[in-house]
Amino acid sequence: MDSTFFQEIANEIKGLHNQAARLIQEKKLSEADALYKRALKTTSMLNYHDGMAVCFYNMANLEILRENYVDAITYASLSKEMHEKASTDSDRTDELLKHLAKAAMSKGMRLEKEGALQEATEHYYACMPFAEEKYRMAMIQEIKLIKKVMTNG
Repeated sequence: MDSTFFQEIANEIKGLHNQAARLIQEKKLSEADALYKRALKTTSMLNYHDGMAVCFYNMANLEILRENYVDAITYASLSKEMHEKASTDSDRTDELLKHLAKAAMSKGMRLEKEGALQEATEHYYACMPFAEEKYRMAMIQEIKLIKKVMTNG
């Protein structure tokens, strides 16, 4: 690919990310989401894995602001996958996934207390691959109890 063409595309992607960041500051999350998705579409068409990793990472952070931890975990996982394909450093994404595992587990516990058992289970399942072993084991037991309550309900 021509380096000038690639530079133009890289500048466009960077511009979309910068615009999205400004929109987030203005609390215009849906508009920011649309810009991240445009950037992702471009990076995907080019099979630019590192660019895709950045898009997914930013989309995960946007979902954190919305407290959509299940979606945030999905995006962060995709970011990690793209980092692996690009052979680039995923330390920030790994840290984000650890943070998200704790946040999703906490939200799952809140949802469970509120009686939203299906949603609680979804949060537990989403965070289990990234949670510490002791929490993973506790969530497995909790899911078993929830399933028992839901079937005997």
